[in-house]
Amino acid sequence: MNTKKQRGFSLIELLIVVAIIGIIAAIAIPNLLKSQQAARETAALTEVQTIGKQQVLYSVTKGRGKFADLATLGSMSYVDSNMATGNKGGYVYATTPINADGMPAMFDTTSHPSTVGNFGTGNRSFYSNETMVVFQSDGIQPPTATPQDRVPKDGSPIQ
Repeated sequence: MNTKKQRGFSLIELLIVVAIIGIIAAIAIPNLLKSQQAARETAALTEVQTIGKQQVLYSVTKGRGKFADLATLGSMSYVDSNMATGNKGGYVYATTPINADGMPAMFDTTSHPSTVGNFGTGNRSFYSNETMVVFQSDGIQPPTATPQDRVPKDGSPIQ
């Protein structure tokens, strides 16, 4: 009598398991990408706020009432060396001092994703200035303001 026991899984059983794993991955991966984008956007918002605070700190300590660009803030360790390059976490950052005649010192800080879309680094851009209010807009173009009107017309404030 041949009493050989069969061990292991059949090919059909393995294919069913692989198909189930594929379905789960197809559902989970887009949600993971959206979560990563949301995390990058939150980090960019926080970085814009941090740059604004560091601008004020620079102005009252070494700037003599003036503001600085991102490279200067980095060289004096007001922002970290990664931020001083203008690229961090899939976002592009810039901060620019504005010295308009007859007006007080001002600055503009912007942040926009390197790429937008479902597989991009983010879908929102950010702007802030010496008022410390952060504005957002959809897409790669951050809001902008003029030296005469510090409230951007092409963005909405974040509460």
